[in-house]
Amino acid sequence: MKTKDNKIDRRDFLKKVGVAGLGSVFVSAQVKAMASKERDSAKQQEPESVQVPRRKLGKTGVEVPVLSLGVEFNALDNQVVLQKALGYGVNYWDTAETYAGGNAALGVGKFLGENPGLRKRIFIVTKASGSKGSYDEHKPVPADVEKCLQASLKRLNTNYIDMYFSFHGLSDPVHLTDEVKRWVQSAKQRKLIRFFGFSTHENMAQCLTAAARLDWIDAIMTAYNFKLRYDAEMQAAIDACHKAGIGLVAMKTQAFGQKFETDQDKKLVKHLLERGFTEGQAKIKIVLDDKRFSSACVGMESVALLKSNVAAVLDKTELS
Repeated sequence: MKTKDNKIDRRDFLKKVGVAGLGSVFVSAQVKAMASKERDSAKQQEPESVQVPRRKLGKTGVEVPVLSLGVEFNALDNQVVLQKALGYGVNYWDTAETYAGGNAALGVGKFLGENPGLRKRIFIVTKASGSKGSYDEHKPVPADVEKCLQASLKRLNTNYIDMYFSFHGLSDPVHLTDEVKRWVQSAKQRKLIRFFGFSTHENMAQCLTAAARLDWIDAIMTAYNFKLRYDAEMQAAIDACHKAGIGLVAMKTQAFGQKFETDQDKKLVKHLLERGFTEGQAKIKIVLDDKRFSSACVGMESVALLKSNVAAVLDKTELS
């Protein structure tokens, strides 16, 4: 294990924001109470001086924060998390029509409506939803994808989406058809979307391998965690996408219900815990140690959790 001095000390940051010891995922009663208080007192605030590191998102040429915000919560009533996230440079916001009963995307739309001058600073990511009509998110028909996109544009209160995933949980690469490709080209020409891709958390290796052979996939959000570091097929697929210039974003980084089993992982986690990280923070750092990934997308419904994870990615520990 190697370490480097960090210009912004993680412990100093934790002391400053008052969240030392908070986990990145497991929300205690204290954190829930803090989140409630934050929602009640949400106000416009000046940007924070601390900014999270950034990496290029594949061939898009766009730089994104290594920590991205999963807007899966009721952002309509919780605007302060969006404001604070942007202040820390966490400007990659991922949401979907179905999250929080629609209130996640509506919350982003509310924020953009009240802060129109900030739109260009935010990288909006959303997904086609299978919640309406006969649309199947695993094998979408372009006409239905168009309807979903138009609904998202209205809900998000924007005239374009930065990254659009028409496949919300792709499990079979056979659905990456020429018909979908033509729709993507049309949506880009009409300037409704800037980039295109899909999310996957089932049969990921097959989906990633197939995408690496195509020339019209800009980015993929895939499940990735400490367990998948030892999956040879997954590693080969990730490498193929990386070499093809496809941007990679990790989700489901916590691997809920799974424990560290290898001696290597146990030793690594022990070292990180001794340095003051929580287990949740350690899992994020392990994922981001893989430089093929541009960002880790984490659901953070409170400022306390946001600050805890910002502190984790500010630390420049290099894992060997």
